[in-house]
Amino acid sequence: MLNVYTDTKFIEKHPKGEKFPLIYALLFDERNEFMEVKNYYQLVDSIEEAAVAFLPFSWNYYLNQNLRAEAEHFIDECHKKNLKVLTYISGDQGVTPTRKDVYVFRNSGYKSKKLEHQISFPAFFKDPLVHYINKEDHQVRVKETKPVIGFVGQATPNLLKAAKDIGLIVYRNLKFHLGKTRLEPQQWFAAPFMRFKYLKRLEKHKDIKTNIIYRERYRAGVRTNRSADKTTYEFYENINDSDYIFNLRGAGNFSVRFYQTLAMGRIPVLIDTDCLLPLEGIIDWTQHCIRIPQGKEHEMEQRLLEFHQNLTQEKFEEIQKANRKLWEDYLTLVSFFTRIHDLLKDVNYK
Repeated sequence: MLNVYTDTKFIEKHPKGEKFPLIYALLFDERNEFMEVKNYYQLVDSIEEAAVAFLPFSWNYYLNQNLRAEAEHFIDECHKKNLKVLTYISGDQGVTPTRKDVYVFRNSGYKSKKLEHQISFPAFFKDPLVHYINKEDHQVRVKETKPVIGFVGQATPNLLKAAKDIGLIVYRNLKFHLGKTRLEPQQWFAAPFMRFKYLKRLEKHKDIKTNIIYRERYRAGVRTNRSADKTTYEFYENINDSDYIFNLRGAGNFSVRFYQTLAMGRIPVLIDTDCLLPLEGIIDWTQHCIRIPQGKEHEMEQRLLEFHQNLTQEKFEEIQKANRKLWEDYLTLVSFFTRIHDLLKDVNYK
């Protein structure tokens, strides 16, 4: 059991603040969805009782609300007690955290720009096999001669939109360098245009079978919960009916689809744009996905085909089952924070 401390009074003053994910499990778990976390972490009232402390809200919230001084005062008080402090960066672009010695959790960012104590964590979402796909409809797929690669999402050849996307990135980067925004600079990247480009290449390859639904806008532009549910069902049905799923970053340098693919027991094909994946020192990601390195995108089709052709039916089934189990055991909110529990005791963990 790890005793953890946070500023609960600050949470009461700011009930709408964007909370550290562990907060939900320890303080706001009304449906008892995250009970297992409490077997590993105990929230204590006194800083003297704690082994680790964490800021209750994201850095984005502290900076946007001009509360940085309060956040850094909390860090200083914890450091006086020799406590490690865990912090959280949210959003696609992210913000630059304090220069004080803290551990930073985030699911976006660039591997080449990784902070000394940065911990990559996965996107958290509902179990698709509980909420969207009936388990009896979810079967381990049989290996066909041609790999079946699926995708549902925003992908468009619209050059005007691509120019606009890049223009907005340039504009935000300039604002950062002028001190007008806290959002970190991003690589110039028009994600929907690049997705369209790669997907069309896959469609043209005679030895690859594709299962692709193009969207002009995110979630097909839906605005109601009912419509959002419909597109989510379609999204997971597409994954269910595919062997592999194409993954390329969005506005931020990470892909929620990557984790959703694993949760469905399918195999991600990840265009690696200098990505940070969780627990890279623990998980051998080469056993769970096809990772196309930056600069090797032209080898995408060849790598997919070689990977698929080298699999026996037994190994193909084994990877599907292993990917689902990986998500269950390491990448849900509960499993990730139970796995990270022991690592937090190691001051040298990075």
